[in-house]
Amino acid sequence: MGAVRNNSAPSEMVAYMRLLWAGPLTGVAAAAINAVVYLVASGLGAIPEDFVVGGSRPVTLEALVFTSILSALVAAVLFTLFARFTRRPVRNFHAVVMIVLVLSFATPFALPGAPLAIAATLLLMHVMAAVVIISVLTVLSRTRWRRFSWTRLRAAVVSGAILGLQRR
Repeated sequence: MGAVRNNSAPSEMVAYMRLLWAGPLTGVAAAAINAVVYLVASGLGAIPEDFVVGGSRPVTLEALVFTSILSALVAAVLFTLFARFTRRPVRNFHAVVMIVLVLSFATPFALPGAPLAIAATLLLMHVMAAVVIISVLTVLSRTRWRRFSWTRLRAAVVSGAILGLQRR
């Protein structure tokens, strides 16, 4: 199973070997969710093909997939560091991801001449990536995770546990 953090709170013990496959899986999941959002938004005309970012390149599916995977892998490295050096890695990771998410809200509005539909789509993609990164990475890397249950997932979403809103 790999090294396990022993001085963590029992509910936050992380299996490092699981992070080796949970990190890339999180990246693929975030890229897939954001690709669906991109394709739906493009189909609805929210992302015009002639809109360029930085004056040189349009918003493309390839760039979106690359940045989604890269951000998830960076998050996996960050979570590994939290697991190694903090007592409450999951709680700390949730807090940092939420802060980064709020800070990332500035980037869609910093695009010069961006229509509101593009800004809204990019904001939605940021939120979707954060939800996937928090939920998939922290659930799959814990040492004590039970079999998947739709009931537990629904209860966690309703209580805000997946988004890190529940106090522990």
